[in-house]
Amino acid sequence: IKIMVPAFHQSCSEVVGEWDKLVSDHKGSGSSSSCEVDVWPWLVSMTADVISRTAFGSSYKEGQRIFELQAELAKLIIQAFRKAFIPGYRFLPTKGNRRMKAAAREIQVILRGIINKRL
Repeated sequence: IKIMVPAFHQSCSEVVGEWDKLVSDHKGSGSSSSCEVDVWPWLVSMTADVISRTAFGSSYKEGQRIFELQAELAKLIIQAFRKAFIPGYRFLPTKGNRRMKAAAREIQVILRGIINKRL
């Protein structure tokens, strides 16, 4: 875990820097000295950034597409489970099945690119 601390620190510093910009922009617009920030999207992004940096040695911006595809795959899988189970249905070339396969292929290509960069 000690090896990962710099990645945590860098990701947190970037988020705090962005928050500082938001607050200073808010102050510059003549508003009060306080500012409300929805931290949830920032925390999601920071978590993904930390995972990317520690697991792959790349920033969130490089791995952002992977996280987007994984979220899309999760939604497609949930939709598939909500339907009645028909044996072999996953092999049919439906729109959802084709999209799941394409997303899985794209994730593999991106991950292989990241791995090859590190080698």
